[in-house]
Amino acid sequence: MEKVEAIKNLGLDEKEAHVYLALLKIGGSLASQVAKEVGIKRTTIYPILQTLAEKGAIIVYFRKNKRFYYAQKPIKIAELFKKKLESFEGIIPLLETMEKKQGSQFGLRFIETVQELKQFYFEILEEYKHKQKKEYYAIGNAPSWEGLEPEFFIKYRKERANAKIHTKLLLTADSKETNEKIPIESLRDFKYLPKQYKFKSTIDIFKDKILIVSPDLSSLAVVIEIPAMVDIFRGMFEMLWEATPEK
Repeated sequence: MEKVEAIKNLGLDEKEAHVYLALLKIGGSLASQVAKEVGIKRTTIYPILQTLAEKGAIIVYFRKNKRFYYAQKPIKIAELFKKKLESFEGIIPLLETMEKKQGSQFGLRFIETVQELKQFYFEILEEYKHKQKKEYYAIGNAPSWEGLEPEFFIKYRKERANAKIHTKLLLTADSKETNEKIPIESLRDFKYLPKQYKFKSTIDIFKDKILIVSPDLSSLAVVIEIPAMVDIFRGMFEMLWEATPEK
């Protein structure tokens, strides 16, 4: 059974795996002999043998106008898959480029790991260094956000402040204790939302994109690069900012 499962991992189905193993065992054989060995109908064996030949798992020889089928040597199959893998690895950069282009068509980018999230924030720093208006908005829960990677966000805030990038924050009321531990010189203005507004998500609103980090997402975070959505979120933030009293 282990042998069948191992061979199936090479892209063969259950019947194909059994036929290949049978040919390894009995050597060069007619289709009728293979069918008998495996225990399936002769009419069923032909399409299976044809598929195996197309996949390079068996070799077909003609003798006295009859077809004899031989199992390809296991080492040869391993070499074949190695070449296929090398060929695929060679085009991975091209495929990744295609994937990114496809994602950008829909205006969505999913972030799966904390490392990817950190990379995103570093990209933001680089991007904002070249902008005239160095400011972005955030709505969120400070304990949840800081808890993702505390040391990183301490470093990020310092680099953001050094780059003269200003932030405006609307924070949940339960963010107060965490937020007030952050140095004043971090180039931030913040207000606290009323206590009835409780959530664990964080939304960053940049010039041309939105970042949503939420425990309710199947991914760690999602980046939205749809201009109309960015405008709506920015307008909502500015309206909330004006309506929220000073801290």
